[in-house]
Amino acid sequence: MATIQRETLAPLHEKIVVQVDEQDYMPAFEKTLKDYRRKAQIPGFRKGMVPVSLIRKMYGQALFTEEVVRAAEQQLTQYLEQEKLDIFSQPLLIDSEAPQLNMLNPGSYAFAFEIGLRPKFELQLLQPATELQAYVVQVTDQMVEDEMEYLLRRYAAREKVEKFEQDDDFVQASFEQVDAQGEPLAEGRRQQLSFLLKEVDAARRSDWVGKQEKDTVVAPLNEIFSGERLAYMAGRLGLDQNDASALSTRFRITIEEIGRLNKPALEPEFFNRVFPEENIQTAEEFRQRVREEVVYYYQEIARERLRNELMEKLIHETDIPLPEEFLRHLVARNQSQPAESVSDETLHAFLHQLRWTLIAQQLEQLSGVEITQEDIVQKAKADFIQYFDVYSQKKTPEYINRFTLQLLQNEKTFEKYALEAKNQKLLDWALQQITLKETPVSLDEFKAILEKPFSHHSHQHSHEHEHQHA
Repeated sequence: MATIQRETLAPLHEKIVVQVDEQDYMPAFEKTLKDYRRKAQIPGFRKGMVPVSLIRKMYGQALFTEEVVRAAEQQLTQYLEQEKLDIFSQPLLIDSEAPQLNMLNPGSYAFAFEIGLRPKFELQLLQPATELQAYVVQVTDQMVEDEMEYLLRRYAAREKVEKFEQDDDFVQASFEQVDAQGEPLAEGRRQQLSFLLKEVDAARRSDWVGKQEKDTVVAPLNEIFSGERLAYMAGRLGLDQNDASALSTRFRITIEEIGRLNKPALEPEFFNRVFPEENIQTAEEFRQRVREEVVYYYQEIARERLRNELMEKLIHETDIPLPEEFLRHLVARNQSQPAESVSDETLHAFLHQLRWTLIAQQLEQLSGVEITQEDIVQKAKADFIQYFDVYSQKKTPEYINRFTLQLLQNEKTFEKYALEAKNQKLLDWALQQITLKETPVSLDEFKAILEKPFSHHSHQHSHEHEHQHA
């Protein structure tokens, strides 16, 4: 008759020892041998006529081990159900205490398992006393003008020209990393990129005026571009934007093609290309519609930042006790490596995600939030709008709708967006439980805020409103 003993190793970390006797596993073992005899196909014997002694000799020890372990696991499962223990994942067999099983000498065997108990905790931050800053970007007339200028360039007709001369002229150029002597590096970076003449640093712009196809310029990247454009080009070339030495990497830039942007006139045909089916007739109506889009864009970024901030605040400031040693063993088992090989960094990342999973489960119970098919579609659609560089975020072209529904047929894609939609909805509900203090900020102030981590260490993603020029 099986017996079970339970002891505490640490808070929420326990060991359960299951002892099984012959009567717990031998009947199943004998039955398995007979089943193997009926099914075995061994040369020299007709199917079902192989002697049991031969089956026992060939497969007996493996089948014996399987049945003894199965018996122990069944007893453990029944015990966990009877005791109503809420555990992480599944019990882990403690290999160092595993018994030596011998088919020729059956008897009592004790198996030791470790379990991690799920903690009980309260989301005490979900109250009006918790305050977060809700940043509101003040959209200026200049921001709207800059956006309109971007749209004019985006929808401009491209005309091939011989020389790089005007501010809105663009080049398609190949970038090849070179050494101090201007010789290409065998393992250097190579990339085709485009840029406008006016994006070249003002101090070096004269070096480029008059350049033609196949002309080259050799220079450090930070002597060609500066500011945000330098950071952008460095990122496209795979360089660390925060490393001064990386930004001084030398490149040979060969002009492959020169073009000129002929901007469209501010008239209904152009307005309709940007905002189809909205029947915008005047430049002022267009300007107002662009303002709405800019406001909406920064509202969405600010809202997403707010969600991320609250998520990190809940993760870092909610007291959630965890059986860390058990969880280290669980990570090790999942990665098929010894527990001592699991780095603190790996464990920290796992615990961070686990804390959010536990919080999300409690938010789900508290809020009663349910995820609909439309929630999932809208979440996926937002990603695809960015991927296809659709300008209007308020009105979605029909081809995006079709593409979204098609991709969501993939099970993994559907699960990804279902999880993202659920997290977003849960965080939006959580934000309603706390106090949000609206704080007007300029665009520069908002960009600086996005660059800063939250006060509790976070994994915030940076958002930048970047446009491709050519």
